Amino acid sequence: MLVVALEEIELFNAVGLVARVDRKAALKFATKLVTHLEAKGLSIFLEPKLAKHINKTEAAMPLKKMKADLIVTIGGDGTILRTCLRIPKPEPPILAINMGVRGFLAEVNPKEGVDALNKCLEGKFTLERYMKLASSIAGTRLPDALNEVFITSLTPAKLLYARIWKDGEAVAECRADGVVVASQAGSTGYSLSGGGPVLDPEVDAFVLTPICPLTVFHPIVFSAKSTVSIELLKPKRAVVVIDGDYQMNMDPKNPRITVKKSEYESSFVRFEGNFYHRLKGRLLFSRGGRL
Repeated sequence: MLVVALEEIELFNAVGLVARVDRKAALKFATKLVTHLEAKGLSIFLEPKLAKHINKTEAAMPLKKMKADLIVTIGGDGTILRTCLRIPKPEPPILAINMGVRGFLAEVNPKEGVDALNKCLEGKFTLERYMKLASSIAGTRLPDALNEVFITSLTPAKLLYARIWKDGEAVAECRADGVVVASQAGSTGYSLSGGGPVLDPEVDAFVLTPICPLTVFHPIVFSAKSTVSIELLKPKRAVVVIDGDYQMNMDPKNPRITVKKSEYESSFVRFEGNFYHRLKGRLLFSRGGRL
């Protein structure tokens, strides 16, 4: 993780908006932000489903074409991850407004949303940058993961038997329900639930965590300079899930997936607090309520 000073940040002219469309409160707040941005004379891009729900179809723009200076997400971590999978690279900064359950990556709640947006437009913030993971199968690159790359059997409840490689050398074999390769940000997600460690954002590394291993297999922390591969031994078919959203099947013709540090990053607007403040407040001592 890298925190960028205010003087390094350019002001914004075009703002992209992404929101949950299954919650009336998120749609109502998105409409409020659109009105606010229009009053300031800024260009606005809306994810097509959102544009349709709030009757602003003229501003519709698919995420993969949304070349905005700032992206505002209204939702939880799932909304953020889905956005980061699809927006053009290099990614613009993200102001995440929490309307999810935990919202670990989010910065403010809806009550603070308009003030937070104003601070962004005035340049009164810092950026927190997070490493992403690049993965590929048979030379075909998959979308970069902000949180994790998860490999599991196509057949429910069937063990995955895999060999782990680091920089071309076989280092371990694992029998488990699945294997998670998580970034620093992702170490607080599925990997943590599977018994993996929380990686301090200043540690340039990622972690491989087995999910429900058959035998003792502890998580392994790899240097971010490493290239890690997971080779299917049995069964020869599996599914890769990236950040809980994108999916791709693996088969006997291409039984290996390679994961390494991406050349791209995700960056988040921050006003106060830090990683450990969010960790304590939203994960370690959270009771599961909205914050």
